[in-house]
Amino acid sequence: MRFVLTIIITLVSSICAWSQIMYDQYVNPGDAKIKSVRFRPVEKTRISAWSIAIGPAKGDSLSTPVIPLVGENKGLELDFDILGDGIRSLSFRIIHCDRNWRKSNLVESEYIKIKDEDFLFDGDAAEHSYSTTVPYVNYSRAFPVSGSQVPNFKFLLSGNYILQVVEDDEIILFQKRFVVTEQLVEIQADVIRPNLVQYMDDSQQITMKIIPHRFDLSTFNKDLFVVYQQNGRWDKTISGIKPNHVSGDGTLVFNDNRNAIFQGGNEFHNFNFKNLRIATAPVEFIGKKDGKYTVLLHPDNDWHAAYTSTTDLNGKFLIQDDNNPGIYEGASADYAKVKFTLKYHRNLYDTLDVYVFGGFNNWKLTDENKMTYNEEKQQYEATILLKQGYYSYKYVKASADFKTIDEISIDGSFYQTENEYEIFVYFHDYSIGYDRCIGYKKLKIDN
Repeated sequence: MRFVLTIIITLVSSICAWSQIMYDQYVNPGDAKIKSVRFRPVEKTRISAWSIAIGPAKGDSLSTPVIPLVGENKGLELDFDILGDGIRSLSFRIIHCDRNWRKSNLVESEYIKIKDEDFLFDGDAAEHSYSTTVPYVNYSRAFPVSGSQVPNFKFLLSGNYILQVVEDDEIILFQKRFVVTEQLVEIQADVIRPNLVQYMDDSQQITMKIIPHRFDLSTFNKDLFVVYQQNGRWDKTISGIKPNHVSGDGTLVFNDNRNAIFQGGNEFHNFNFKNLRIATAPVEFIGKKDGKYTVLLHPDNDWHAAYTSTTDLNGKFLIQDDNNPGIYEGASADYAKVKFTLKYHRNLYDTLDVYVFGGFNNWKLTDENKMTYNEEKQQYEATILLKQGYYSYKYVKASADFKTIDEISIDGSFYQTENEYEIFVYFHDYSIGYDRCIGYKKLKIDN
């Protein structure tokens, strides 16, 4: 009886593990020392007969981690800091997922070719910071491209993947989503102003055609799965949209005017402190306190009554150190305590908390980016430790249980906002039993 019970418990635990959605998140939130996580596409470029360079292609520094299945020079780079002096024993692992970000039934050897040493953050992959007021260790790893050697690392299948950073082979520090794509179908898409009156002024709609060419989409009703994503945010997606009709040549037409609509939001607030010696608007002051840098931003207002076009990074951030040109920015850029201020007249009906929100904190609402209200000055305030660079952000309201999250009431929402969208098209492959990503498209609204 005990043996049978043990088997049942094991089976239930296994089923729960396989059915769990794997989010883009810090798995160990108690480890607040992890900072400035960047995950982006890179490519290998030969500089001479003796050397190569690995880095983001033009325009890819802020791109979503998406790479093609075929392309020896294409890869991904993970870059992050851990505050403190000690180098920790870190490695990473890669997990294949289905279209809903649940662990697939595949074993590792079916989806990647890799050697054990390729998983480690060793040697040059871990580097102490240079002469910074806040000491840290920068960890950086590019894959599958690797130095000047022929890469041992290779993806064998397309689809959704999770990269987990692990300490001492067991403690998961954080995990990041990425996608390996195949271009087996043609995607034609556009972002338009909705024609429904209730959405015309504050929202944006995606219309799309999928042209199969020679790819068999005859079972699209049960095997095709489409995901729309806004500004590289996995928490800002629309999925499961079905085509409105099929053309005579097999083209799938998606022009759903209700279920493919995103709130446009507003342009993000921006600032940079790439140079710690010079304060540029909206930075009001850069100084030092107790040997550490402090940055004071000009106060933001709580409402934008009309849309104004501005250039921003759509919520993302870019690490840059103008004080030490020519030195690797990942280990030379310093940290500073940045003070955000939001002018806001709070009343009795304001029961929601306010957060500073953006890619710099992985689009999460945490105690670190939660603002406190200054009754005397009638403003919300938050001080956050950030690394030198360029940042874009917004203000968000949320209830204590996070069941209500309001991204609109403070900054507003407009159909003209310059957002970025990405389209992922998945199709279930029955021969192996996995969801392959058969198409990918990036769209950008420019006014």
